[in-house]
Amino acid sequence: MNQTPPHPIRQGRRARQAARAAEVTPRLGTIRYGVKPVELVSRDELEHIHLASLWILKEIGIDFRDPVALNQWKKAGADVRGQRVHLDPDLVTGLLAQAPDRFEMTGRGADTRFEIGVDTVSFCPMQGAPNIRDLDGTRRFSTLDDLRRINKLIQMSPGFHMATGFACEPTEIPVPWRHLHINHTNLVETDLAYFGLTTGQERAEDSIAMARIAHGADFLEQNAVIMGQISGNSPLVWDSTMLEGLRVFAAANQVVLISPFVLGAANTPADVVATVAQLNAEAIAGIAYAQLVKPGTKTIYGQYSVSVSMKTGAPMSGMPEVSQMNALVGQLARRYQIPWRTTASQASSKSFDAQSGYESATSYMAAVTSNANFLLHAGGWDEAGMVHCLSKLIVDAEQNLLMAKYAAGVRFDRLQEALEAVRRVGPGGHYLGDEFTLKHFQDAFFAPEILDYEAYEQWQARGSKDTQTRAAEKAEALLRDYEHPSLDIARHEELDAFVARRQTEISPSIA
Repeated sequence: MNQTPPHPIRQGRRARQAARAAEVTPRLGTIRYGVKPVELVSRDELEHIHLASLWILKEIGIDFRDPVALNQWKKAGADVRGQRVHLDPDLVTGLLAQAPDRFEMTGRGADTRFEIGVDTVSFCPMQGAPNIRDLDGTRRFSTLDDLRRINKLIQMSPGFHMATGFACEPTEIPVPWRHLHINHTNLVETDLAYFGLTTGQERAEDSIAMARIAHGADFLEQNAVIMGQISGNSPLVWDSTMLEGLRVFAAANQVVLISPFVLGAANTPADVVATVAQLNAEAIAGIAYAQLVKPGTKTIYGQYSVSVSMKTGAPMSGMPEVSQMNALVGQLARRYQIPWRTTASQASSKSFDAQSGYESATSYMAAVTSNANFLLHAGGWDEAGMVHCLSKLIVDAEQNLLMAKYAAGVRFDRLQEALEAVRRVGPGGHYLGDEFTLKHFQDAFFAPEILDYEAYEQWQARGSKDTQTRAAEKAEALLRDYEHPSLDIARHEELDAFVARRQTEISPSIA
């Protein structure tokens, strides 16, 4: 295997790191919402959507195209007709009640533990892109080296709670082997919790086995370190590939993200409320199944939602209907007391331009004002997920810090002290030299590094650099300063050996 070994720390890097030590921003930990969520509909209207979802599951049913799942549903008392499962409302709600309302995730690092709960928010970069937009703006197929670079940038960026797993596809590696290398780089280049691969039992088992090597079997049994995304096949289908992965992750006490895939008006009705009713039916059926597999399974109510252009059929990010769907899903998830996920920084733009920024800003604010608990794709997403943009990854990492501060709400513990400053300064004065300002200015207002707020002349004197250029320079600096997180050499070697052995056991050809 051609694995990247840890590099010795050069003196120049040590000097740069020491110089910046006092300015290091700590990694985001558990963030509890201090802002109240948008309530788009009344309690009665929300109940109407909930009951519509239960009606869909009972009267229309939902396909579980997996013999193991069908047998489990039969034993639970569901009405199973071929692959179609008709679910009684009491069975669904009883299983939903077993899903925890909060749980912790952690990596190996001392600052990597955080809580996902119905009152928290957390950020994870994008995943699944087959293409990369490099720091020089070049668009091309992504490789394993790109995935390693992305993981290094994630490790160096405090605005992410966890690594994304398959941030981009290592397209030069045969598909049957990719999951091995994706897991390996996440475990070696980062010390964060991350996404494993759930596309089938074998890949899920390999993901869990590799996490067990890196963390230790006992630690993995007691801690959630890896998440599996279980994607639905809308409308109203859960297939065996995903359900196999769900069962493996649930059995290992790890986290499952149950995520219908909504293309509004394409695989759902052309109506916001009806779309959410179908989406919710799919999601709660998946969550209920996770609890049927293992009661208490750590579960996130997921959904990926975009509207579809009636002109081209292309997905559209940042649309008002998607923001409305987010608000409705948030209300439903809070009704069930289950943490929920949305997409944070999605954009359909073909370049890192104004459209990309507008779309992402809308998605971010819709997510946070709806009190989403897990913000996936909060870093790098462009071109409807077909591209991982490295410069945007850096800008989004900073946006996560801004969003985290907004989400935490305002504080009152300094109010009396601040009012004394008002007394001291009085009418017509200024606060720049006041003792309250000198004491609190560093954390009173967020000061972005990538976004530029200089006067035009200052900006021009510094080279007239746009956001993408500044972000690229920041990324290059982070990569220069990067060093591998601590991993016991014996565990590292065992991971290498596991990948090498599994590659001899798995055919590189797709059957």
